[in-house]
Amino acid sequence: MSSDEGVDLMKMKTVLSTLLFFLLATAATAQQEETVYAWENPAVFDINKEPPHATYVPFADVPSAIINQRQESPFYQSLSGPWKFHWVRKPADRPVDFYKPEYDVSTWAEIPVPWNWELQGYGVPIYVNIPYEFTQNPDPPHISHDYNPVGSYRRIFVMPPDWQGMRVYLHFGAVKSAMYVWVNGHKVGYSQGSKTPAEWDITPYVQERENVLAVEVYRWSDGSYLECQDFWRLSGIERDVYLFATPQVRIRDFWARASLDERYENGILHLDADFKNHMAPGDSADYRFMVQLFDANLQPVAVDTAVVNFAGNDSAAVSLEMPVPQPRKWTAETPNLYSLVMVLQDSTGQALEITGCKVGFRTVEIRGGLLRVNGVPITIKGVNRHEHDEFTGHAVNEASMLKDIQLMKQFNINAVRTSHYPNDPRWYELCDEFGIYVV
Repeated sequence: MSSDEGVDLMKMKTVLSTLLFFLLATAATAQQEETVYAWENPAVFDINKEPPHATYVPFADVPSAIINQRQESPFYQSLSGPWKFHWVRKPADRPVDFYKPEYDVSTWAEIPVPWNWELQGYGVPIYVNIPYEFTQNPDPPHISHDYNPVGSYRRIFVMPPDWQGMRVYLHFGAVKSAMYVWVNGHKVGYSQGSKTPAEWDITPYVQERENVLAVEVYRWSDGSYLECQDFWRLSGIERDVYLFATPQVRIRDFWARASLDERYENGILHLDADFKNHMAPGDSADYRFMVQLFDANLQPVAVDTAVVNFAGNDSAAVSLEMPVPQPRKWTAETPNLYSLVMVLQDSTGQALEITGCKVGFRTVEIRGGLLRVNGVPITIKGVNRHEHDEFTGHAVNEASMLKDIQLMKQFNINAVRTSHYPNDPRWYELCDEFGIYVV
């Protein structure tokens, strides 16, 4: 062997050794990452979730959007009700493959959704204030692997046949504390925002026949270190679960602000709307966005339109400003509401999507050291309220909400503090309707 050949051989060995080192290091890193669970990783709050947006579902027509009963929409399907359920004390004992459609859950018990599993006999409800209920030796972000109950949920749903060709979204109102989701064996995503909605686009995973939905819920996560407050500590799916369908070109989000002018006489409706285009890239067709405002007598009081042009992008936005002469004002004593209806149309005028919400005209400000609504100083007579029912725990239905509002009104309470987290969207709608200031 020549000296040159020896040098080349040494170089080759060096390269191979370096390559082998990096391969082993990469494998070790990958193995290490697999042991860092999302529910113990402060950098992971969600996986594949849809961006947040205003609460809404599409409706079939304008009258339905005015009534705004989401459960009556043909584009809404409730998944609340009985689910198959399995509970274990620690993650290592959970049925790892339960999400697979062929996994047999016929012998599992059933649990109502929404509900807290502690109130169904699984685990123990805990009431504390300052201390953590899951450890006496806090070590964030770590959670005990010896006692962190896991609930495995399964149910079957059939997608409505007229949803074919639409986008299908899966909505969880609130899940405590962390959750993984699968549809038909496909891992859809993860979430640990326990008092905020979680949504996923499940269009790629659903099928015409039966669909298997699987959810794995952990009682505690690294986020539990931020939830130290004076109330019952419970777990599970706490708010409604449902599907909703949208067209391929849709309203993604909107923000309506109905305020008064400087004299508190005339109204101004500000509306910002975002749109999403799931069609093929390059679609630059013009779409039309029509906005109508109706009073309590269902009479139109304002209307405006705007052109939505995606210009080859998958998103677009418009802003509108609509004057409303002398509207009936909203206060806690006079909770006057208007119905806002939004219609997205294609270039031929065909309605693609119709939705809406209730709005009230009011201006809130602090002036001269006083809190004023529509220029008039007000006195706050408020209470704190946890989302809690003595029978159903943190799964609070509308009847329980109405009972709270009735008691508040009977005792001249005009304000509520949602201590200490975002409430069910229905609570805010009821406060709008009956006249409750919200902090």
